[in-house]
Amino acid sequence: MRKKWKQGMAVTLSALMLLGLAGCGNEDSGQAAGGAESKSSAEESGQETSEESQAGSGQDDDGQAAGQEDTGDLEVVKILGRNYTYTGANGKTVTLKDWATEGKSKRYAMLEEELAKKGVKLELDLIEPDQFDTTIQTMAASGELANYDLVNITPLDDKTKLNLVKQGQLQSMSDIWEQYSEGSYKDFLATEAGQFYEKRMRLEDGKVYWITDFETMTYLGDPAAFVLGFQIRQDWLDALNLEMPTTVDEVYDTLKAFQDQDVNGNGQADEEFLVNYSSFATDIAQCFGLGIDITFVNSQNGNKVESPWYQENVKAYIEYMQKLYAAGLLKMDDSQASSDMANNKVAAVANWGTELWLEPQITVPEGAAYPWFAPIRVQAVEGQTPLFRGSNKYNPGWTATAVPASSDKQEAIAKILDFLVTEESVTLTERGIEGVSYEMADGNATSIIDSTLENTDAVGMALWCNGSIFPRYNLKNEMSREMKDTITYAETNGVKSNQSAKSDYTLSCINDPEHRLLHDENGYAVPTAEEIDRTNEISTDLRTYSSELLTKLIMGEKSLDDWDSYIADLKELGLDDLISINQARYDRATK
Repeated sequence: MRKKWKQGMAVTLSALMLLGLAGCGNEDSGQAAGGAESKSSAEESGQETSEESQAGSGQDDDGQAAGQEDTGDLEVVKILGRNYTYTGANGKTVTLKDWATEGKSKRYAMLEEELAKKGVKLELDLIEPDQFDTTIQTMAASGELANYDLVNITPLDDKTKLNLVKQGQLQSMSDIWEQYSEGSYKDFLATEAGQFYEKRMRLEDGKVYWITDFETMTYLGDPAAFVLGFQIRQDWLDALNLEMPTTVDEVYDTLKAFQDQDVNGNGQADEEFLVNYSSFATDIAQCFGLGIDITFVNSQNGNKVESPWYQENVKAYIEYMQKLYAAGLLKMDDSQASSDMANNKVAAVANWGTELWLEPQITVPEGAAYPWFAPIRVQAVEGQTPLFRGSNKYNPGWTATAVPASSDKQEAIAKILDFLVTEESVTLTERGIEGVSYEMADGNATSIIDSTLENTDAVGMALWCNGSIFPRYNLKNEMSREMKDTITYAETNGVKSNQSAKSDYTLSCINDPEHRLLHDENGYAVPTAEEIDRTNEISTDLRTYSSELLTKLIMGEKSLDDWDSYIADLKELGLDDLISINQARYDRATK
């Protein structure tokens, strides 16, 4: 998954980080995560104070959302959610309660205004983040979810959610939109993206009982995918007058030269390839044609679920990694990774998004070349086209929002769903309000930054992100902006060669979907109870054995001579069963 950005970047990227927070990560840290949308550089700006600005915010003089003076005609939808919390670099903290229930946000007021036009009013019950998981689990067990109309059940595992369905505690959300949607949500579900989304949420009865957030990755408006890749220090290649390696053997020679010639100049042979070699998710393994996880969907073989342990070139990959390890070129990507990056020890990386910047994390001596990682695919074995890891162009998220069976607000809920997939809602979520949260210049959105965090709308934060109260629909996460910003940042900071390396590489991968391997399981349907039980029975021991075996083989602590016994062990631990389960889940999601 994507790595977190660090502080210490130029003002341009600080602004980008703030705007990128609209993408929302998996934690309340405020860091951008997978799918976060980067924007152009932003200018410091104060709050709007004019009467015209206030009018445009959807608030009257008392701060009440327009259209809600009389709430008697509005259908109240009670929502159980999470009090999303964000702490800025200045140490100030804002919360969803600040934005919503205390009326500090023009963006939330706009949301209320739009829903009021549809006859809907929200009533929020927000749980603090550190209590959220336990509280939801307790309420699910006690039947207290029945007190609400929409509930955030993200903390519940799939087995628990299936049990709620079996017990009749959740109602079919697909029945709601089929009967009550006025068009927008059903129109979305009729698209290719919507079909991809819905199929992965259906249960065995063909119905959907909870929905997730959803993202469509685009490049210049066309569906695309972000890419992960092996990346190597271009500035170190330039310093030693070395060509970019094109094979894994040349990669070895290059990494060895970095160490032998002390390219970072600290007097130690500590230039290292940062990689988690306990996993096949190394962005080198894919150059050998290997899959990503212990099981994966093999796009090279009819989308069959397979295991890297069964693939032709797995031994060749292990032997290559043994060679790197024996030469002292590998460094486990662990808790020390950030320190090694900052101390200018990292020669190459794996498992990083190619459109993200690693370089600002690195401290280099004054006058030294500006650091720059360039992504590459290299030839590993004859006859094998190097593969690469990437996302699906459509990405269902990790959140879960459901409707308790007790709710009688189906029509109002359908109206909310209809609104969430409109362009107005997507813009409000991702950017906010023009003139308040962002400005437009040359067709690009520029974030309005308030360093004091007093104007919470000026922080590029989606009010309902991370599954706080709504699933989040980002239906056009435009990657060309990220690529453009990468080039601009390189040029601004004096990178003289390969300024466009990351964007060129990413675009080449986008145009080569035939050789992309999905890096996660978002292509699988919801598992059945039986599939969950069997997976739980075998998964921990199987994955532990696989990880330890791969690590010890690469470190030379186990011999390839005993290969047949290792495969027998994997089979005994349930590898074939896991392949079968995931194949069934994939088939349900694609047929």
